[in-house]
Amino acid sequence: MLSVKYSILSVVGAALVVFSVLACKKSYDQPAPEGEPGSVATISIKDLKTRYTAGAAIGITDDHVIEGVVACDDRSGNYYQQIAVQDATGGILLRLGSANLFNRYPVGRKLFIKVKGLYLGQYNGTLQLGGGIDSAYLSQGGVTLLAYNLFDEHLIKGALNQTIVPLEVSATQLTTTLQDRYISTLIRLKDMEFAVTDTGKSFADAGQSGNRIIQGCSAPSANRITLRTSNYSNFADVKVPGGNGSIVGVYSYFGSTRQLTIRDTADVRFNSSRCGTGPTTLLPIAELRSQYNGSTLFAPNNKRITGVVISDRATSNLNAQNIYLQQGAGLAGICVRFSSAHTFDLGDSIDINVSGQELSEFNGLLQLNNVPLGYATRVSTGKSIMPRTVTFAAIQTNFRTWESTLVKIINITSLVGGTAGRWGGSVTMTDATGTLIAFTSTTASFANNSFPSTADSFVGYLTPFNTVKQISFRGLSDVVAGAGPPPGPSGIPLTSSPYIQNFDGIATGLLQGISVKIGATATSLGTGDMPFYPATGLGSPTAWNQTSAGLKNFASFTGMTASSNAAEQGAHANRALGIRQTSAVGYDPGAAYVFLLDNTTGKANFQLSFLLQSLDATPGGRTTTWRVEYGLGDNPSSFTAVTTSPTTLATNLGTFSSTPVTVSFGTALNNSNQKIWIRIVTLSATTGSGNRPSSAIDDVQLSWN
Repeated sequence: MLSVKYSILSVVGAALVVFSVLACKKSYDQPAPEGEPGSVATISIKDLKTRYTAGAAIGITDDHVIEGVVACDDRSGNYYQQIAVQDATGGILLRLGSANLFNRYPVGRKLFIKVKGLYLGQYNGTLQLGGGIDSAYLSQGGVTLLAYNLFDEHLIKGALNQTIVPLEVSATQLTTTLQDRYISTLIRLKDMEFAVTDTGKSFADAGQSGNRIIQGCSAPSANRITLRTSNYSNFADVKVPGGNGSIVGVYSYFGSTRQLTIRDTADVRFNSSRCGTGPTTLLPIAELRSQYNGSTLFAPNNKRITGVVISDRATSNLNAQNIYLQQGAGLAGICVRFSSAHTFDLGDSIDINVSGQELSEFNGLLQLNNVPLGYATRVSTGKSIMPRTVTFAAIQTNFRTWESTLVKIINITSLVGGTAGRWGGSVTMTDATGTLIAFTSTTASFANNSFPSTADSFVGYLTPFNTVKQISFRGLSDVVAGAGPPPGPSGIPLTSSPYIQNFDGIATGLLQGISVKIGATATSLGTGDMPFYPATGLGSPTAWNQTSAGLKNFASFTGMTASSNAAEQGAHANRALGIRQTSAVGYDPGAAYVFLLDNTTGKANFQLSFLLQSLDATPGGRTTTWRVEYGLGDNPSSFTAVTTSPTTLATNLGTFSSTPVTVSFGTALNNSNQKIWIRIVTLSATTGSGNRPSSAIDDVQLSWN
């Protein structure tokens, strides 16, 4: 945070570096008597400050006087060897070579400053007057202390007890520019409080200055400032107050950090209830939604909403920070995004203090954004909302009004899409009036379950993705399948030997029985399916050197060269099933190509062959080591490694290659009535440094007798 550069003699004789609020408390003397000298200001502080723009400090050679009132002194020890002086146009810091400056220049004293012979510079953004150029910080604009024996030559003491009314501003008005109107002036910030992470702390830390965040109820991520307190101040070990209210202090900035310095604890009046804890009145969700006009705004103060959670965090079909809250049957709903993962369950009745909370859109979805968890209170559990029974045509007409509410559709005649007949991704549903997309996250616990060809009923909550109107649901109990034919097997169809997959049709999605996992371990198939890159699916080819993580549609090695460009790769008819690992959890290690066999009844002597390809020839990078394994049962917890030829399987960044791999399973898979999972998996971390490789498989062949 605030670095320091000026040496003084400490109380123990050691050299300490100090600036701004770093100070030492000394003994007290009576201030000099009041007076009003014959001096008069010839230039404003604002006009003086405009003379400096950048670089080394400048000497002032013309005979000018500025007049101001001391806004902050060193009485409490929170300033050292400096005071802040302000007039009606702005403020400035005076660097003075003495301690106990408050005896001569206390807060409220009028001061006339003869600036001829002084130097104007800055310290990382805050303008200062001093006695000379600090050669150690020449290019940064550093100034030295004005010598004590020159005080009376430049500083003419005026009347005492002059009133300074702090300027009432918001933190968002304060800039980090040299000529900011409020720099080195006394300001007041209202409706502020210490951030939760700083409550319970003292103003400063043992042995070093303290940086405490104070923020407002509305937009706290922007409406905030750092309170800077010297560990030499006489209130350094006082605990910060836990309430909300107003604070007075001198504004400064250091680099890009906005800072506030108080004179003493009387400047902090945090006596009211903290944000989200005061009395509130009920605001209907429909009324809250009606306030949104297309631009981000903040909910009115002292208001709360109430409703029942209609989403289900347990099935992971939405972000862990989100809930969908509906006020009641037939009433409005809204998405609430908390500042961190929540613990609210489907059916919980909750109240949320929305005072000052952000109301904005994310990908077309209206939401309360970044709501602190402490603003929400669970009132009861086990509640339910009766969904509105509608048609797809009615949804299209009333989507915005019904957004984030439960609806029920009956007599769905067709469900198509998804990922190889599974819920993960976008499934297009059709009834007699139209269509609607049911979107399921690949992280959902039911993403890999097959969907029915028809449905007697479907319940979910409406949630858009930009201009696409969609519905999401909580779990398989929300879907009542129609009386159509039972779903077919989910594994690779073993109709005739050999089964061959060349992935040339990959643009339409993964085929039955084939998946790619992340989070695979020695005891688990994985934590979920690897997300597509791009997120829209495999319809768009991806260049080999694209470094984002994900499952990708690559051009195969066959018929290409390492120097083939992106256009050539995209046009190549021979495709491969590719992945790119990154440091994201579950990718390195944990990536796995998985092939599911429903059973091998009546079949024996299985053999597997495939091409393992390294496709990104960018020089330098990591190596991924692969192995082939199989597991048995619906959800195997153990896997058996199989010998491959060649024995070592690896893909490398910086290598362009295609390695034929063969595997014989012997009798291990013969005539089994269980599910069999064959996987090409990386269970150890990549070696080397830099980016990870673009790996792919192609021309998979599974044969048997």
